[in-house]
Amino acid sequence: MSNLLPTWYNTYKNLIDNSIEFFLNDYLNTEKNQGFDSFKEAVIYATKWGKRIRSILALEFFLIFSKKAFKDIKENDNIIKFCIALELLHAYSLVHDDLPAMDNDIYRRWELTTWKKYGEANAVLVWDLLNSLAFEILAEIWNPQLIKLFWQAVNLSWMIWGQVLDIYYEKNSEKLNLENLIEIHNKKTWALIKVSIIGWILLSWYNWELEKYKDFWEKIGLAFQVKDDLLDVEGNLEETGKSVGDWEEKGFIYFMWVEKTKEYLNNLIFDCENIIKKLNSEKLNFLVKYIWNRKS
Repeated sequence: MSNLLPTWYNTYKNLIDNSIEFFLNDYLNTEKNQGFDSFKEAVIYATKWGKRIRSILALEFFLIFSKKAFKDIKENDNIIKFCIALELLHAYSLVHDDLPAMDNDIYRRWELTTWKKYGEANAVLVWDLLNSLAFEILAEIWNPQLIKLFWQAVNLSWMIWGQVLDIYYEKNSEKLNLENLIEIHNKKTWALIKVSIIGWILLSWYNWELEKYKDFWEKIGLAFQVKDDLLDVEGNLEETGKSVGDWEEKGFIYFMWVEKTKEYLNNLIFDCENIIKKLNSEKLNFLVKYIWNRKS
C-alpha cells in the first residue's frame, strides 16, 4: 500500500509510527516478567498497520495554521504527543469494536483482530490501557480544552453513544432510518475526525477558525463511513484487510443502494474539497481524495 502513496505521506506516517513505537516501548519496558511480555506484544500489535489518516490530517492542519515546516517538528513537540494520543485512542476504539460482544470481527488490516489473536481478556485489557495512555500523554501537553475534547470523544456524547445506538438498532432494525444511521456514524466515525481537526486549532491558537471547518470535519467523517459501507459490498479481504460482506439492514447501501450511495459519497467529497480550497494545500486535497478512492 505504501508504494502507492506520495513521499510526503510516508514521511508523515513514519514519524508518527516511530513516535508511537518509541513511546510504547519506553512505557512498557517498566515490566520484565514473562507474563507481561505477552501483554506488551498485544498492546503493540493493536497499534500497528494503521493508515494514520487522522493524525496525518491533524499534523497537516497544524503545519498550515502554525506556519511551521515539517522539518522543524521535533519528536517531543506537543503536536506529536497529540498525534500519538489520537492514534492510541483510535486503536482503542477498534479493539473495542472488534470484540465478539460488539462487531465480532476476525480480521483487520490484513491480520487477525486483537481479541482473535490474543484472546478476549487480553483485548479488553489492551483496550483499557490504550484509553488511559492517551490521556496520560495529553496531560503532558496540559491544555484543559484539549483533554476535555478527547474525553468527549469517548464518552456518552460521541463514541459510546454511537455504539449504544448501533447495538439498539441491531436489535430493532425496523426502527432504523437514514437519519438515525447518519447520527450513529456522526458519533462513532466522526468523533476522532473532529478531534484531529479541532486539536490543531487548540494547539495553534486559531480558535476563531473553529466554526469555519465544522462542515469539513462532519462531512469528511461521514464520507469515511460511507466509503466503508461501499467497501463492505464491493471490496474483499485481500484488498480491504478486514472482514467484509456484512452490509446488513443498518448501512447506507440498505437505504440508498449502491449507485445512490456512490452519488452521496461524491457529493460529500465535493463539499469537502470546496471547504478547504482556500487553504491551497495539495496535501489536504490528497487526503480527501484518498478517503474517496481508498481500497481499505
